[in-house]
Amino acid sequence: MSTTPPATPRTTDLDETTLRFYGRFSGWLVLALLLSYLGLQLPLPWRLLAVVAGVAGLAGAIVLLVQCLRRRLPVLMHISAIAVLLCCGIFAFTGVSQAIFWEATEDFDECRSSALTERSMNRCLLDYEDGMLNSVPGIGR
Repeated sequence: MSTTPPATPRTTDLDETTLRFYGRFSGWLVLALLLSYLGLQLPLPWRLLAVVAGVAGLAGAIVLLVQCLRRRLPVLMHISAIAVLLCCGIFAFTGVSQAIFWEATEDFDECRSSALTERSMNRCLLDYEDGMLNSVPGIGR
C-alpha cells in the first residue's frame, strides 16, 4: 500500500471571515493606490499626498504579500499585492523626487499651465531639467 502525503492547506480550507478580511485589506490598498496616483495630479503642496499614500500602500502591500505566503491566500491576492507594491513604489518615488526638486517643479508647473504649443511645452521640459541639474551641487552649470 502506498501512503499519500498529508494534504497541504489550500485556499478552500480558509474560513470565510479570513478571506473577507484580506479582501477588504486589498480594497484599502487599492484606495491607497488611487490616492497616490491622484496626488501626483494635484499642485505641489498637495502633491505630497502621493508620497504619504504611496508609502502607506507600500507598507500595506508588503504586509499582504507576507500574509499571502504564510496563509496560502488565493493567487489573485498575490497579484494585487505585487501590483500595489510596484505602483505605489513608483508613485511614491515620483512624489519624493518632485519634492526634492521643489523649486524646479513649481516653475515647471507654472510653465506647463501657460504653455500653448508643443514648442513651448518642450521649452518647459528643458527648463525643468536645467532647474533640477542646477540644484545639485557639483553638477549644475
